[in-house]
Amino acid sequence: MSTASYAHQPLTPFRRALARFSLTETAKYVKLTLGLWIGFSIPYNLGYPEAAVALASSTMLTLALGSSISAARGYFYRRVMSNVVAMPIATLVIWVTAPHLWLGTLLLPLVIFAIMSLRPSLFQMTSITIPMTLVLYTGEHLPLLEQRLIGVVLGMLLGFILQQLAFPPDHGFWANILVNDGNEQGLQTLGRLASGQHDAAQLKADIGKLRTSSTNLKDAHGLLKADLQQAWVSPHLHRNRDRLPLFWCYHELFDSLVNFLETADTFHEQFAALDLHWREAFLAGLAKLVEAHSKLAQVADLRVERAALTEKPLQMETLSAIVDTLPAPGVFTSVYLGHLTGYGILLCRLSDMHTEHLATGKATAAA
Repeated sequence: MSTASYAHQPLTPFRRALARFSLTETAKYVKLTLGLWIGFSIPYNLGYPEAAVALASSTMLTLALGSSISAARGYFYRRVMSNVVAMPIATLVIWVTAPHLWLGTLLLPLVIFAIMSLRPSLFQMTSITIPMTLVLYTGEHLPLLEQRLIGVVLGMLLGFILQQLAFPPDHGFWANILVNDGNEQGLQTLGRLASGQHDAAQLKADIGKLRTSSTNLKDAHGLLKADLQQAWVSPHLHRNRDRLPLFWCYHELFDSLVNFLETADTFHEQFAALDLHWREAFLAGLAKLVEAHSKLAQVADLRVERAALTEKPLQMETLSAIVDTLPAPGVFTSVYLGHLTGYGILLCRLSDMHTEHLATGKATAAA
């Protein structure tokens, strides 16, 4: 993974505003409105007003229940399959049992649920039950069945296309924001900790914010990864394709820092009771890691243009030297040293990720 290209290509103010807007509830409302207008007007103007409602409602369902491109695609597949398979079979059951509607009513749920049990991942319960109920009153009226199927298939397809074209949710942009927020929160809190300050109330609040950033970053990473697996990928997703491993590593870093800070909050009195020289060496080592983290946070921030790193902010040899100066004969020294080591290892991994361009340059020069 290389991050150098991203550091030199910050988004323009317009594209940044567009990406931010795509993640808001207002963007969802705009897409739902477009889905209603377009989905209703197309069949109505083509002379099929009976299919307008079904097409518009299917379009809006795709946009409402598919919060991302991948979710819209998955819902599209399940609902289309549920209708295309369920309605013809259900209609056949009604035809075979006619004129005994009560017999068809008894058999219809059994047949449909049997179909669903064969491939539960392919069918959707809500989409199965609706056409099953509709068939009971449509009976042998084939035009109503055709309108329903056409409205569902075309409406779901229209909703999926709108989700890709009209303000597609930019989960990569969201992930970058969360990386910036988590770095800022973590550095501020660790900076106070390295300077020997301890405010229990402030520390608890900082832990809560950092935990939220970490959880949201995990969600953003998952949504971006799922969207990137689509056959047709929207252009806005390509910007952050190579940063997926970086996002996950920052999520692991923030999770590790949450555990570190919780330990510092819970066992502050035990830490204060440790040997003075050991505490000073520990805080000095933590300050070095915070300095390296600060350099990584700067290069990870894509909001402004800046030069790429010319060397790794932290290498494993430096981390080993810090750890070697901190013998851990007791329980609490071992606990604190373990957190410091884990923090340093993740920073080393991030240092490698952010300086891959250096290794590529050396390989090119050698060749």
